[in-house]
Amino acid sequence: MAYEILQSDGDVVRVRLSGVIHMSDQRAIQEAAATLIEQGRKVKVLAITDDFHGWDKDEDWSDIGFLLEHGNDIVKMAIVGDERWKDDAFLFVGKGLRTTEIEFFPASSLKEAEAWVRA
Repeated sequence: MAYEILQSDGDVVRVRLSGVIHMSDQRAIQEAAATLIEQGRKVKVLAITDDFHGWDKDEDWSDIGFLLEHGNDIVKMAIVGDERWKDDAFLFVGKGLRTTEIEFFPASSLKEAEAWVRA
């Protein structure tokens, strides 16, 4: 398992991503978000990458059903990690294709990322 839901605090979900992310990891995170959305919450995500190696290249990532159904239900998303993943992360989460505010923060700026996502 390449993800861990660290905390769900009100509307903010803290997720740690490490190693190589698989589609099963993505679906589990989406299910957790969908549960909060169905409860009427305005979901905010703080995604912390730690020893992150990207996405499994052998899997089919073309399923955008969650993005189409719930993408705009996530109010904010802060991604924290190594700057080399910034462009790929923005592409993966659809920055610019949805109304969600999405920002990337270097690993040294975790506190700033958390303050931003909570604001």
